[in-house]
Amino acid sequence: MQDRMIEDARIEADGLGFPEGPVVLPDGAVAFVDLADHCIRIWEDGGAVRELCTVPGSPNGMRLGPDGALYVANNGGLWPGKGKMDFADPQYPGCIQRVTLDGKWEVFADGYGPGSPAPNRPNDLVFSPEGDVVFTNPQNWEMIVENPETPYRGGQLCLARKDGSIEILAQCEGMPNGLGFHPDGSLVAGMTIAHTYLKYAWKGGASLGEPEVFVTMDDRFHPDGMVFHDGRLYGAGSAGNRFVVAERDGTVAEVLNFGRSTQPTNCCVREGRLWVTLGKAGTLVSIPLP
Repeated sequence: MQDRMIEDARIEADGLGFPEGPVVLPDGAVAFVDLADHCIRIWEDGGAVRELCTVPGSPNGMRLGPDGALYVANNGGLWPGKGKMDFADPQYPGCIQRVTLDGKWEVFADGYGPGSPAPNRPNDLVFSPEGDVVFTNPQNWEMIVENPETPYRGGQLCLARKDGSIEILAQCEGMPNGLGFHPDGSLVAGMTIAHTYLKYAWKGGASLGEPEVFVTMDDRFHPDGMVFHDGRLYGAGSAGNRFVVAERDGTVAEVLNFGRSTQPTNCCVREGRLWVTLGKAGTLVSIPLP
């Protein structure tokens, strides 16, 4: 399938460090994180952008919780730089943070236990039907870029329960990244270096079984953040500068291309438009919903 080049993107915010995790707030504003600037920002109707708060480490994926607070997967302080990775100084233990809309934050979950030695680098998250946080933990994924000779440990799908305890739901090999719940109730996870989206039967928070392949992309597509909207999967393709739209049966409907050195990282839907964070370009853009 030939890519459709995006030429009508509306820039909503620019001059950003490395944006990710856009979330539509109840008042119509859009909150998003910045890995490089270590903060959470809010785009307000009319185009003004303000900083909600700064946090240690690097906030990565983000979702609005059922309690009205923002929940952030903080990877501990790294982001794709120019050529290799950039690291925060100092590094910070990767965790799930809870951020209220008045800018106050706290650590919600960070206890992985001996079965998951550091580094733990929460990347993205989604709320389960039971109200718990499901998150991806690709662990030492920086080695894929920094030092390919160092073995990649593989990643995990994890569950942070309401009491802040963490359980490992599944081990993964393909660098788990974005997450979403399919309309049929199953959990879909993007595997960045395997170029696939996997589908797991959801078991209410119990350990997950073997997945089935939901969507297969070519090796120039690196699944990142995603959202399901009206039954369709909208998935950012990261380093390949591309974006996929897939039907509920996994059929690829369209592949979008945002152009060289843009790196789409995540997305949300607001008022009939798809809002996309372009990490490398340092912009938040919107396009008509495909």
